[in-house]
Amino acid sequence: MRIEKKIKDHLVFSGDSILDALKRINDNQSRIVFVVQDNGVLIGAVSDGDVRRWMTQATEFNLNLPVDHVMNRNFIARPVTESQHQIADYFDHKRDIIPLIDEQGRFVALARKSATGLQIGDFLIADQNPAFIIAEVGNNHNGDIGLAKELVNLAVEAGADCVKFQMRDLSSLYSNQGRNAEAGYDLGSQYTLDLLNKFQLSHDELCQVFDYCRQQDILPLCTPWDLVSAHVLDEYGLEAFKVASADFTNYEMLETLAKTGKPLLCSTGMSSEAEIKGSIDLLRRLGAPFALLHCNSTYPAPFKDVNLNYLPHLKQLAGTVVGYSGHERGFSVPLAAVALGARIVEKHFTVDRSMEGNDHKVSLLPEEFAEMVRQIRNIEEALGQGGERSLTQGEMINRENLAKSLVINCDLSQGQLIRRSMITVKSPGQGLQPNRIDELAGKVAQRDFKAGDFFFETDITPKSVKKQHYVFSRPYGIPARYHDYRALIEGMKIDFVEFHLSYHDLDVKLSDYFSDPLSIGYAVHSPELFAGDHILDLASHDADYQAHSIAELKRTVAVAAELRQYFPATPKPVLVLNAG
Repeated sequence: MRIEKKIKDHLVFSGDSILDALKRINDNQSRIVFVVQDNGVLIGAVSDGDVRRWMTQATEFNLNLPVDHVMNRNFIARPVTESQHQIADYFDHKRDIIPLIDEQGRFVALARKSATGLQIGDFLIADQNPAFIIAEVGNNHNGDIGLAKELVNLAVEAGADCVKFQMRDLSSLYSNQGRNAEAGYDLGSQYTLDLLNKFQLSHDELCQVFDYCRQQDILPLCTPWDLVSAHVLDEYGLEAFKVASADFTNYEMLETLAKTGKPLLCSTGMSSEAEIKGSIDLLRRLGAPFALLHCNSTYPAPFKDVNLNYLPHLKQLAGTVVGYSGHERGFSVPLAAVALGARIVEKHFTVDRSMEGNDHKVSLLPEEFAEMVRQIRNIEEALGQGGERSLTQGEMINRENLAKSLVINCDLSQGQLIRRSMITVKSPGQGLQPNRIDELAGKVAQRDFKAGDFFFETDITPKSVKKQHYVFSRPYGIPARYHDYRALIEGMKIDFVEFHLSYHDLDVKLSDYFSDPLSIGYAVHSPELFAGDHILDLASHDADYQAHSIAELKRTVAVAAELRQYFPATPKPVLVLNAG
């Protein structure tokens, strides 16, 4: 189950038309919308089934009637303050979405039975969405609220979705009430306590930083290291909690945070498989919305110990989205984690790795964090949607340019048999692919062929295609080349033709392709690639390159002007180009 606060696509107002509701149902693809009054109070639900029943029973079929005519007033809604475990009891085989209301009965969120993921503020963290990227400041502000705010600004510039801090109440967290080094503590604990006493921000100062985050339009999160801090953060109103690896086996902390009903991002460092399973079972029993972050709690974590291949297994254990919290140097591992399915990425963030404090050493500098964000977004784009492979537009272009086709090697008249000996394989790939040769051989020619002609799909499966006449409220035309425009426009009532030029077309004689003036208009699409592998770039910082581009564009303008004698209906032709 998933709680979502983005409800716009599932909301219509009382008085909106039935057609408005149907459009919204079509857009959200959930088969249901909820009807609210102007004050946001939920008063009804409309499913596609409700509309169908009304259509079959109504004496007046009018989709412009108010949606109130078809809405179901007998619906189930639950308080937004209930736990996911409580809400889950109200799902059944028909009900996959439940609206959630506040104390005034206003529609404020919805619960999805079949969806996984988390809603944190405006971010929906789910498998199909971009990764949620956290800039972990922690205590890298070194106790300076000014530096903390500067880190917020830098995180915004770097493209982070969230800035995360840590809050500790040392007197309740440590057995010695948080005092500095004591003889009974080992060296690591002494060092940590010294740093914390030196570099802590007060609770009030951290809340000021959270306010500043919101002013800068970036989501603030924080890790509570003790129950006192958990209470402070909940009272402040943070959207979610980060659970440190040190507290993932702390059931008292997990139970306290789960009672808030807010999402939990839980790091799993320092936990065994059995301990991870135990905490997952507890969170499920508590009905807490959660995600797990794979983590190795070594500073810095050696690459050999990261074990990224554990991510898919962790996802299987969790049954929800997973992420990666990294303490290794650099950012190559988070990139790989995203490719393996991580939908949350957390990396430490600093302005200077030489500053005092252990976390600085494993942190990214602002420019490194920004590059990590860019690379993550590139990887997400490259991952695509999966499923059945299809050709991209670029591949289709290159297939035509680089692939091979079935071509006839002799003249042939319509009605004669196409024999295999007449078929050869040649470039470019403008016709049938070579793997279709057995389908083509033995067919009767549906047209006359000359040696060198390409075979097409219609030579295997003849189709009767007639050009259609279209009517638009604006002028319309077709793209064409010099050699084929006459055949393409024949029998069509078009307003203009757009000539797509190659750089070779700049040197041809127009009289070889044009004679009598035509009554239609024209436009010209400039070449993008010119002789010598020169790509048009009018914005180049290289003065010579820019001058070359301008010279080539002037040649194109001259050709466009010369075409005017054959298309006098267009005194000022449009020139289309990619300026660089």
